[in-house]
Amino acid sequence: MDDTATVARREYQALDPLSVRIQTHRRYSERDHDIEAAVDRAVGLPASAALLDIGPGTGTYLRRLAERGHRGRLVGLDISAAVLAGLGTVPGVRAVLGDAAALPLRDGCFDVVTARHMLYHVADPLAAIRHARRVLHSGGTFAAVVNVEDNLPVTRELIRGVLAAHGLDARAHAHRVHGGNLPAMVREVFGEVRVHRQDNALVFPSAEPVVAYALSCLTLYGVRPEHYARAAVESDLAVGARALFAQRTPGGRDQTGQPVLRDPKGYVIVTARA
Repeated sequence: MDDTATVARREYQALDPLSVRIQTHRRYSERDHDIEAAVDRAVGLPASAALLDIGPGTGTYLRRLAERGHRGRLVGLDISAAVLAGLGTVPGVRAVLGDAAALPLRDGCFDVVTARHMLYHVADPLAAIRHARRVLHSGGTFAAVVNVEDNLPVTRELIRGVLAAHGLDARAHAHRVHGGNLPAMVREVFGEVRVHRQDNALVFPSAEPVVAYALSCLTLYGVRPEHYARAAVESDLAVGARALFAQRTPGGRDQTGQPVLRDPKGYVIVTARA
């Protein structure tokens, strides 16, 4: 089986699957919620803070800060060339190629380090947290974001059921870092921590967005576009998603009486001071 870092590199060679997931959360979340603003609040982000964002994804967090006139130094670090290429187009943001578990940065050079929805892609998350601590100056703030342990159970079981039916390892995407164990990891490195939890749900009005979201996750499970079973898995996911909506009450009904699929989700922000 591929190691965690290899899977992460492969998933983020292209950002289309990640963009699908981001847009799904923006469009179908039960309650509007700005997770990037929530990170700012949890950190108490000063406008002059030197900030390192590890694993910046599509770069929206750093882009938003830059466009709003953040005066402090902004750096995004990733192992993906596609991620860094996107960051390179943002004025005022420095893109750095590097491994979260071995940051190529000097000690004590940042006021804030964020690791948003990325620690489960790191082979040694504790090493990544220790390196984040190393590059923070005394009094600096670390903030890590991960999903709750039982995140999107309906969609997850749909994917795992289809993969298992094809004899594929449905456990490959089991997140080793989640809201249940992250606080203890951060506490081991920093000492005292604060935990901010946000619960929500995806509410799907039809099978199509469920299928799109599930397909965007397949590479994370090791089912790449060239995988021998990819076409069959895609077809069975579509059948399975439609079957959910054929049930009487897959997740309740909307105001017009049409069935909807409600899939609970949530995340935690764990913050600590160096």
